[in-house]
Amino acid sequence: MFSVFLWLALILYALGILLTVPAVIRRRPELSPGALTALGLGLASHAIALAVETAELHRLPVIDVRSAMSFFSFLATVAFFFVYLRYRIAALGLFMLPWVFVFTLISAIHPERPFADPAFRGGWLLVHITSIFLGYTAFLLTFVAALMYLIQEREIKSRKPHGLYYRLPSLELCDELYSKSLMAGLPFLSVGILTGFLWASRTWQGPWEFDPKILASMVTWLIYLVLFSTRLSGFWRGRRSALVAVFGFAAMMVTFLGISFLSGQHGMQPELGPLP
Repeated sequence: MFSVFLWLALILYALGILLTVPAVIRRRPELSPGALTALGLGLASHAIALAVETAELHRLPVIDVRSAMSFFSFLATVAFFFVYLRYRIAALGLFMLPWVFVFTLISAIHPERPFADPAFRGGWLLVHITSIFLGYTAFLLTFVAALMYLIQEREIKSRKPHGLYYRLPSLELCDELYSKSLMAGLPFLSVGILTGFLWASRTWQGPWEFDPKILASMVTWLIYLVLFSTRLSGFWRGRRSALVAVFGFAAMMVTFLGISFLSGQHGMQPELGPLP
């Protein structure tokens, strides 16, 4: 049942992306009702898939890299709707939704793995996982805003703007989205890392502090802390800040996906089960 609703969500996401393209090409400020309906139904199907898996596991369905991707893509779709309804940026769909599609596709085609360790059902772990992924979702928005900013700035400086100039939001709007998502993401990531430390200190044995995933998470947190601090102080703005945000997102993806296959505690071991 879970896979049926997830595949349905994937199909509807793909349809929504295809229906988003004409609005961007025609420079329309809003998406068509068909695109919004497809994406909304996809989000509903995805929510049902997660609810079914939650009922089966009796815990938040983030048990491996596959399910983590599914949860992340669900939150990213929610974030897309939240930002779109606030700012009416049609082009946002072409920058965010492909990530949703790819992550959902990987989740759908990857075989499921049984998981029943009661140690991974604690309250600290629930807060840890939820906070981490809310932070990741906010930083996806930061990355998208930074990317749109860099493209729009290049178009403006070229003195002969191409079609993208008329399809992307203004630099001011990109900067606002960048700032708000960054300010939201760092507190969530900080809470996620702190609760992860508290849970690991009570559960894991041995030198868990040197786990590759934990070290990578700290590096990623430091990158965004620098961005956060320089943003508040006004020291870094514009292109420099946007470039660092792109680098920070790359570090986040390495932490989220790449390090999961190297980490002993966060990796793919069925007897342990990974954390995000």
